[in-house]
Amino acid sequence: MKMKKILIIGLGNMGLSHLKSFLKKKYIIHIVEKNININIKNLRNNKLLNKKIFIFKKIPNNNKYLLTISATQSGERYKLLKNFFKSNKTKFLLLEKFCFPTMRQFNDFNNYFTNKTKTFVNSWGYILAKKIKNKKKLQNFRLVCKVKEGILSGCITHLFHIYDFLNNNSNIVKVDKKKLYLIKNKRRISYDELAGTIEVKDLKQNEMKIETIKNLKNLITINIYQKNKKIHYKIIFKKNYTIKFYKQDGKTKEIQFPFSEITTSIFLKNCLNRNYKFIPSFQNDFKISKLILENFKGRII
Repeated sequence: MKMKKILIIGLGNMGLSHLKSFLKKKYIIHIVEKNININIKNLRNNKLLNKKIFIFKKIPNNNKYLLTISATQSGERYKLLKNFFKSNKTKFLLLEKFCFPTMRQFNDFNNYFTNKTKTFVNSWGYILAKKIKNKKKLQNFRLVCKVKEGILSGCITHLFHIYDFLNNNSNIVKVDKKKLYLIKNKRRISYDELAGTIEVKDLKQNEMKIETIKNLKNLITINIYQKNKKIHYKIIFKKNYTIKFYKQDGKTKEIQFPFSEITTSIFLKNCLNRNYKFIPSFQNDFKISKLILENFKGRII
């Protein structure tokens, strides 16, 4: 039986994480990376480049892929995908977030390419939201997220995915960003970072508040309050990337952060079984990304 092919565009840290998810699987893997970066050197040094893994500087032509993963920065993603679809096909497409930096590129991709494949967006927020039990009992809830200052721009989409999943995709009708401001991004020099407070409300009167805190002990703390002010759930993201769930009955559960090296192969397995709800679809993310682009100015994505 002929092995199926997977394409990974971009082998930065995210691309490498996706690759690790398939190293022990029976797939031919094509990697597109224009720079001989540290990740490629490590692949060579560890003799991981074998008969199943091939590296290209440009997108190869005339291939049929089972899965294509776009793990580049958002600014170059649309041009690369446009080039990819000129002569290639893929059954499934996985985009890293933030998918595109402008509404024009979002709209163009949606209009011209979503009919060519099933497209999904990588979101750990969505994966974690599905672990919250008794979702059906949540009514008029308030989601309060405290985020360590300096990491909000990297996780804001994920927090909105948690909120969107819990409120059953109810449209957001109010965004209060008066107390939000830009600070210097210490991790990515050419980008801005968000700080301050954001508050949103949906049609069903569910609310979310996101607040950055300079000296927060953990990376992220999430409290989910019912309308009766009782905590339905508490989630803590620790600095060692373990996540602790605190339930209303006092029980706790600790899990490992859903890194892509674990989840991407699970996502593909779900797709092959026609379960397309492991992570959000492009259409689901489109709504959230549009709201972020329209409301949060500065170079944050």
